[in-house]
Amino acid sequence: MLSQEGGLPTMDAGPASRYDANILRLAFLAPDIQRDILDGRQPASLNVQTFRKIDLPLAWSQQRTALGYDATI
Repeated sequence: MLSQEGGLPTMDAGPASRYDANILRLAFLAPDIQRDILDGRQPASLNVQTFRKIDLPLAWSQQRTALGYDATI
């Protein structure tokens, strides 16, 4: 459940399981990265094992760098 603290949204509780946490991370991927994955056009280095090991940043530009994309996309 979301609440407001100092004008910023906060979560009262985290995901119930590790699986839920991993799935939730997918919701925060940049739209172009999501599209590339669905179309099979992601960098060769981006696979399930790599994705599970990294600490995915929320900033889309940082996601591109962390996942092997050119930061200027």
